Amino acid sequence: MIGQTLVDLMNLRQPAGLIDLGVGGGSLTVAAARRWSNLHLLTIDVDPASDRHLSKLLAREEIGSHLHLRADALEPSLAGMVREEFGKADAVVCNPPFTTPIWKSGFDEILEESGFSGCMPVLADADSALLFLSQALRLLGQGSTLGIILPDSLISGAKYRIFRRELLRRYRVDVVVRLPTNSFMHTDALAHIVVIRKGYGGSDQVPLRKLVNGRLLPRIALVDVERATYRMDYDFHATAAVVTWSVDQNSVRPLGDLVQSIQRGSMEASASRKAGIEVFHTTDMLPSMTGRWIALPQNEPNDGERRAWASPGDLLVARVGRNLETKVLGVRSGGALLTDCIYRIRMPRNLARQTLAQLSSESGRAWLASRSSGVGAKHLSMADLLTFPVSLEECK
Repeated sequence: MIGQTLVDLMNLRQPAGLIDLGVGGGSLTVAAARRWSNLHLLTIDVDPASDRHLSKLLAREEIGSHLHLRADALEPSLAGMVREEFGKADAVVCNPPFTTPIWKSGFDEILEESGFSGCMPVLADADSALLFLSQALRLLGQGSTLGIILPDSLISGAKYRIFRRELLRRYRVDVVVRLPTNSFMHTDALAHIVVIRKGYGGSDQVPLRKLVNGRLLPRIALVDVERATYRMDYDFHATAAVVTWSVDQNSVRPLGDLVQSIQRGSMEASASRKAGIEVFHTTDMLPSMTGRWIALPQNEPNDGERRAWASPGDLLVARVGRNLETKVLGVRSGGALLTDCIYRIRMPRNLARQTLAQLSSESGRAWLASRSSGVGAKHLSMADLLTFPVSLEECK
C-alpha cells in the first residue's frame, strides 16, 4: 500500500526506465510495475538472494525488461556502473534503512556530488537515508523524478535543517507525505514519502500531506521554503495553522512568556537506579495520570540538593518517549528527583492549573505530538515546548 502510494505520487506518465536502489523485498519495484506496464527496470541490491526473489515476484507482472545489479547501493562508482549497464533512467524509487552506517571512504564523494556535503557538522554522522538519497539523485539525469521514503529525523530534526535548506534550494520537492507510525513491520518508526524532481530548479512552496487508514487526507498544507526548512512535517504545520483554543487570539501567550522557570531533569535513569537512587522517570508517568495532579513518593529534598527536584505546584512534561504527549501531569504533594527525560515547569499556581488542563486536552496533546520528532522514541525540544499557546482567557 505504501509502495503504491509512492509511485502514484510521482506524477509520471511512462518512465523510459526505473531504478529501485536497495530493492530489498521488492515492494516498490512491484508497485511501479503495476502502475506502468512494459517498464524497463533496474534493481540494485548487495544481497545475493535478491535477484532470484525478484524474478519470482516480477514473473506475474507485465514488464518490458528487468536487469538486476548485485552491488552495494552506496558504492561511490555506482553511477558509472548504472550508465554502462542500464543507460538513462527517468525515475528512481528507494526505501533506505533507517540506520547510521559505518563511515567508508567515498561517502563524502556521494554527498558532495548531490550538494549535501556542507549540511552536516561532521559528515561521518550522516544517516544511511541521507546517503541513499544522495546516491539516488546521482543516478538521475536532468528532468527525472525520485520517490523515496525518509525518516522523520531528515524531515523534522534540527540536526538536518541545513540539509532541508540545501534540498529545497537545489531540487524541486513535489510533495511530502507523513505516514502512519505503524507503516512498516516490526517498527513504529515515523517516516515520510518524499517526491523530488531534478533539473527543475529549486522549490518555491512545498505541499505537505498525510496518509491515514490507507488514504491521503484531502487537506494539503502548502508551506513556503522558510517554513519547510524548519520542518516538513504535515502535523506540525497543520496544527500551527490554527490556534486551538476558542478564544480571542489576543489572549493567547506562548508558555515561555509565562513560566517562572523550566528545567530539564538531571539524572540518567538506568545509572541512578543502579546506584540505588530513587528517581521519577517517564515510565512512572502512567496514562491514568495525564492531566492530573498527583502525589509523588518523597517529601523534601536533601539539604543543598542541586539536582532537578519536583515540588508541589510543578508541572512535569515528558521530553522523550513514543507517546510523550500523554505524559503531562502536575505535582499535588511530595517530591522526587527527576530524570533527564522530563521537563519541570514552574509558574504561578492559577496559571499552572489551566496550563496543565490545556496541555493535556485533546488539542494540547495533538500540539505536543506535532512538535515532537524522531524515528523511534520522539523528542520534544525545550524551545518548541516554550512556544505552546496558553489561553489566558481560560486562566482567569
